[in-house]
Amino acid sequence: MQNAIEILKDLTGTQPYRVACQNSGHVQETWGPILRDYERITPQQYRRFLDFDVNQHWTTLYRQAALSLDNDNFRLALAALTTDEVNVAGRIDEATEVPGVGIGTASALLCTMDGRWGVWNGTTEAALKKLELWPIFERGLTIGGRYQVVSDVLLDLGKQLNVTQWELDHLMWLVLQDDPNTVLEPIQKAESGTFNALIEDTSGYDLSTCRFVRHSPKSVGLWKKSRANLEHYFGYQRDDNANPYHNAEVVFQFIPSENSATALFVGAYRVLEQWKFPEDQRQHILYRAEFGENDDHPHSRFDLERLPEFEEFVGRVEVEWGTGARAWSQWCNTNQKRIAKHITQDDLLSEAYEKVAAGVKYRTKHDSDREVQVQKTVKAVALKTGCDIEALIKQLAHEQGHRCKITNIPFEPSGWNAPSPDRIDSDDREYADGKVQIVCKWVNFAKGNKPDDVFRELMLQAAECMKGC
Repeated sequence: MQNAIEILKDLTGTQPYRVACQNSGHVQETWGPILRDYERITPQQYRRFLDFDVNQHWTTLYRQAALSLDNDNFRLALAALTTDEVNVAGRIDEATEVPGVGIGTASALLCTMDGRWGVWNGTTEAALKKLELWPIFERGLTIGGRYQVVSDVLLDLGKQLNVTQWELDHLMWLVLQDDPNTVLEPIQKAESGTFNALIEDTSGYDLSTCRFVRHSPKSVGLWKKSRANLEHYFGYQRDDNANPYHNAEVVFQFIPSENSATALFVGAYRVLEQWKFPEDQRQHILYRAEFGENDDHPHSRFDLERLPEFEEFVGRVEVEWGTGARAWSQWCNTNQKRIAKHITQDDLLSEAYEKVAAGVKYRTKHDSDREVQVQKTVKAVALKTGCDIEALIKQLAHEQGHRCKITNIPFEPSGWNAPSPDRIDSDDREYADGKVQIVCKWVNFAKGNKPDDVFRELMLQAAECMKGC
């Protein structure tokens, strides 16, 4: 600790630190009251604060602007952070549940609104590790609980140095600079159309603390079996191979795609902890017993935490890996990965609606035109003459907000919540506008030939009874 204090004291004599101290009072006095008044602050004001030229302290907060501004999400985060009745861990937990507000943004807002609290972001974490002051967390702590532990370290440092948390945060940045007289400048955004830009648009992660990892062809077979099988594999690394994560905070995992020049995104994970086997024989948190032990030789194990904000891109985005195919682990801030293919949720749902329409066309064919004969006990169904079933299915799905007409559950491209055509009156065998609704696949199975009003009443009864379960 004493060595760290000496290093930080030396940095308080630099010109960049003195400039940061001058900015500190102005920004906190101006923006603290605005941010605390979460009911009156405008979206435009909040968005401006995220820019470096306004906050004068953080270069990457703007990356979370889109999600945090959507539906005024930012107000929920600000409200949570101003609630003094709740301990700081609970306030951080509630704030970081808001879309677009990660721990870096939440703690920066808290520090501006209430200077008693420190900032935890990628810079803080890297600096504390360099100073050998990074704490060990108890297993099972929430993000707020971990913040409380980090904040205790920062508060102790601030007290010993007699500096504010805002000033200490700038010292954390200076710790990582080769030249202590370096002036903090806003970083350049990632190139448009790259996975790097997607990371910036989706989260507030500092790209210099994130890595791209492209795994061996073995990973493709694991992925095809199940994602759980692949995640089981992610938690191991042979000692005779290089550490794929290189002390990164966040790792974006890829596997080779059919085109050898591209790679398929299969998940983003925070690296929580690393240890050696067999010295410590516990399993990592993504371990699944049914897949067995991955390696009995001495190796590293990693606790990885899946990041939900990137789940919508899993299995749907391919990137151009570039000419350095052998460079299977790369820092995100120095390697631009252009997106070669991006299949959106809308694309997948559109394909699902086309399959629904094709199914109706098949069912309404004359028996002699079908490749497979249906059972004779099945009553014939018909498609109204002139009805464009593809257009009708998509029209109904759009009018229903891409949700089940009966349960209001959002449609998914496949599985039990996939879209399914339901004849409202089961005795009316014709598919036509006004006679069809789109429901979840399981709803259609459950409804069977029941009248629509009867089935809806049964669903309401079931929902009411399940409240007490």
